[in-house]
Amino acid sequence: MSHLLDYNEVSKSYDSGRTASDAHLLKSMMENFTGKNVQDMDIIDIACGTGNYADYFKQFKPQSLTLIDASEGMLDEAKAKLMSPLKKPRLSFKKAILPEIPYEDNSFDVGMINMVLHHLEDHPDGKSFPTVIKTLKEVYRVLKPGGVLTILTETPENLDGNWFANLYPQITKRYQEKLPTHKQLKEMLAESGFSLKSALKTLWPSYLPDYEHLEGPLEESWRNVNSYWTVYTEAEIQEMIKNVTQMKNNGSLQGFYKMHDNIHTLGTYEIFAAKKELK
Repeated sequence: MSHLLDYNEVSKSYDSGRTASDAHLLKSMMENFTGKNVQDMDIIDIACGTGNYADYFKQFKPQSLTLIDASEGMLDEAKAKLMSPLKKPRLSFKKAILPEIPYEDNSFDVGMINMVLHHLEDHPDGKSFPTVIKTLKEVYRVLKPGGVLTILTETPENLDGNWFANLYPQITKRYQEKLPTHKQLKEMLAESGFSLKSALKTLWPSYLPDYEHLEGPLEESWRNVNSYWTVYTEAEIQEMIKNVTQMKNNGSLQGFYKMHDNIHTLGTYEIFAAKKELK
């Protein structure tokens, strides 16, 4: 893989193509399965990025918001976005590389992991996900009894319905090895001690507002907000640009999109809610 993103650099423009998609659903799940209102929760945003989700939850004044990420640049953007003179909620930021979550046992009511799991394995093979399992076990440890973990993640099944993932199916298969399937994630949650409470898929690409921008693959800034493109080599990127440009020029790009856009059937990503049951 020769096209790794520098997230310290990407952080500067990340919000141009990302939003806290379906955060209202996460809030509903958290409140339903913990039996608490957000304002009574200690929340940890795991691999928080620029803090879009934490920023959404901040308006409900939780007891505390804790943000961790491996990128100093992402954390700096999150701090700039969330810091204010308000006393509530308590905010804290810490650099941490998963699977480590450097907090004491039973510290949080809720944890959320949004579009992160595909980053965790150094040598993904689509079959085993040891770092994902270690991360889930760490989340289980730091949650209070009765606490809830929400996960927003793309699955290999979802990716098959994405129009631009069909430009090069053989490269997409390479990326799919980074993504646990629906079944695998359910099994890993159970292995980590969680009780699965809900699983659903969303049929609209709200996490990528410019999904329907058909010339997006030609633009580096468009590609940089989606780690799918990191599995392409530089030569493959240039070949893709050549082919998409040709489709654009000969008028076939819209037809390609219509043929391969199946997210409204297969979904764009899935949302899981799992609970650390009271003993």
